[in-house]
Amino acid sequence: MLDSLTPRLAALCRYARKLTLTPWAMEAADVERLRAHGLDDRAIVDANQVVSYFNYVNRVADGLGVELEPTWPQGLRERRTYGARRLEFPSVAADTLPWLSVAQMREVDRLMIEEFGIALEQMMENAGRSLAVLARPLLGGDARGRRVLVIAGGGGNGGGGLAAARHLAVAGAEVEVRLNGPPERLDPVPKRQQTSLGAIGVAARFRPDEPLPDTSLVIDAALGYGQRGAPSGETAHLIRALPNAPVLALDVPTGLELETATLREPHVRAQTTLTLALPKQALRAGDAKDVVGDLYLADISVPATVYQRLGLEYESPFGCSPIVRIEMA
Repeated sequence: MLDSLTPRLAALCRYARKLTLTPWAMEAADVERLRAHGLDDRAIVDANQVVSYFNYVNRVADGLGVELEPTWPQGLRERRTYGARRLEFPSVAADTLPWLSVAQMREVDRLMIEEFGIALEQMMENAGRSLAVLARPLLGGDARGRRVLVIAGGGGNGGGGLAAARHLAVAGAEVEVRLNGPPERLDPVPKRQQTSLGAIGVAARFRPDEPLPDTSLVIDAALGYGQRGAPSGETAHLIRALPNAPVLALDVPTGLELETATLREPHVRAQTTLTLALPKQALRAGDAKDVVGDLYLADISVPATVYQRLGLEYESPFGCSPIVRIEMA
């Protein structure tokens, strides 16, 4: 989006965005960048005052539940309710990140486990915790008493969903987990996640003949970045039976085959996708934009050295937050 603006206006927008989302991170260099685009001190002060005033007014309105006047268009008159507005995460521009192929992501996982000693279980736990953190604003800012349905597969993606289910249950959500196969088919690490989940009283069940419950949020953790071909069997049945609720997908919506950038049938249409480590190339290719929704990125503790081994230039986007929103052009 910023690419369509003049360099001067794009610099002002970047300044406004940073001042709005991460005001504690402002530094002298932010002002110097404006000067480099020809703004004098008076113009910089004016820009700062306008951005700061709008932020002040928005916080007053949010804090008091103020609604827009009846003369505003109905589509803009979003009702303001305490604690129900989406939380903000820092944004990063899509083109500032390396985008990985499936083969590169497999190599990242291999390097992490075999050469850097970071176990799959650690990465899975990081993914699940981040997924639970992102789920909270999608539930209105408070997970307590909200109903969450988790669709989990037997591999690493499903293990991340099971870890998220545990975190949300601990936070007070009413969590139901449906597996896409019998529990004995879970890989060893997801199986341990299922055991931990069961120990706190949340059963991960395979019940193909039982209808799915109504829910406030669906977490899609059925198939991960390695999925190939169309979802079949119980996975396909679960996709077709999903309740009419917002979907938060882990790494990739089920049915979007990343290796070929092909959208298979059936597939999940997510409102939000939390991808891991770095975004995958197919998440912005072809029909992906119709099913990925808002794209976020989570830190699962991959060091820069891993990406350097792949020949990638990498600067961590997680300096301000372990979750960032990817701003597409």
